[in-house]
Amino acid sequence: MVTKGVEGRYFIINSQGEVLAEELLSEGPNAFGMVLHRAGFVGDEIMFVSDQEIFVYDLDLQQLRKFPFEQHTMVRMIHTPLDNFHQFSINNVAYGIANLSDRRLDKFPMNYFDTLNYFHLVNPKDGTVIKGGKIDESSIFKQNYFYLGKHKPIYFSDLNSKVMSLILPADSILFQYDQNLKLVNKIKLEREEPDQLAKVPMEMADRKEFGAIGLDFALGGGFTHIVGQGDAFIVEYIAGLAPEDNIETDDYKERMALMETRKIYYYPIEDGILIGLPVLWDKPGNLKLGLGKNRYLHYADQADIHEEEKEYQCYYIYELRPVEEED
Repeated sequence: MVTKGVEGRYFIINSQGEVLAEELLSEGPNAFGMVLHRAGFVGDEIMFVSDQEIFVYDLDLQQLRKFPFEQHTMVRMIHTPLDNFHQFSINNVAYGIANLSDRRLDKFPMNYFDTLNYFHLVNPKDGTVIKGGKIDESSIFKQNYFYLGKHKPIYFSDLNSKVMSLILPADSILFQYDQNLKLVNKIKLEREEPDQLAKVPMEMADRKEFGAIGLDFALGGGFTHIVGQGDAFIVEYIAGLAPEDNIETDDYKERMALMETRKIYYYPIEDGILIGLPVLWDKPGNLKLGLGKNRYLHYADQADIHEEEKEYQCYYIYELRPVEEED
């Protein structure tokens, strides 16, 4: 866990809720700095992917090693992970998925999506990087169009996974890769409406065109994150706004409230197969973490979760179960 703010106060907490370690990681010889792209466990160590460097800590939050890792990201946040961190085992060695692949260029080449290796796996012991993982022609991004803000890959894997999974927010294909970073499976996920994706031809994909998209960005849906365990997980999808609801406003709170009206769905995947219809999520917040097979933590503001105020922080766990067929 990390508290909000510039000091970078991090905690290690066990399954009983006990604080095992607490450290300030913004300044000093044990610090990694302030910019954090993503962070998480790799085996029995913790990897922090920062700006142009990766830092490895032990479970007491003491820095063990650091390595250069060059990448150009669209956003830099202070002690705020941009997405979930995932690890994967290759020949019984734990690697962390470090790359974000969300770079915004002044001008994107026509073959941009042919050039990407979607996995940059970093060994926390020595900093070596394994690169690979291509998407194929079934992806919407191989059809000569660019979808602004919906091209950052969404990953999932852990040490119990046989494959690594990824999907691009504007796409409808979930790709799965083996230990050799070879594409071994594809799963078609039918996107829910409304979903009017804003796009530009690849030959026009530059900063000028991106700035002209404006409100149309909110009309398109997008896959946002994946949580689970092993090869059983759920893929979150947030539908777009209907055109008649996509009103222009300068009020930030009003705009955020409007965006929160978008419908959320979860697609259940197990062993490389879509095992059910998308599940509509009609509660505030979302399912943020996987807590074992088919168990997920519901995260939202406490005032939205509970009808009555509690004297402590309390979050509920939901379980995915098959629906019993009626006679």
